[in-house]
Amino acid sequence: MKKLFYFFIVFIFFTLASCTKDCKYCKSVTTDANGNLIQEGTTKEYCDEELEKKENEEPSTVGDQTTKWVCE
Repeated sequence: MKKLFYFFIVFIFFTLASCTKDCKYCKSVTTDANGNLIQEGTTKEYCDEELEKKENEEPSTVGDQTTKWVCE
């Protein structure tokens, strides 16, 4: 009976540990050539693969305006 109880405790521990997510809140930020803020998007939570995509996305420059993702 003790073995079953310990097995159950270990199983619960690993189940909860594997459910943790890596999440951050991200928004798009557009600045001009001098670094002045032009526009700020709405903040949204991204986790795991979606978060990785946002953090690794290259900034986009059109004319003198650059848009990039900022995650906190």
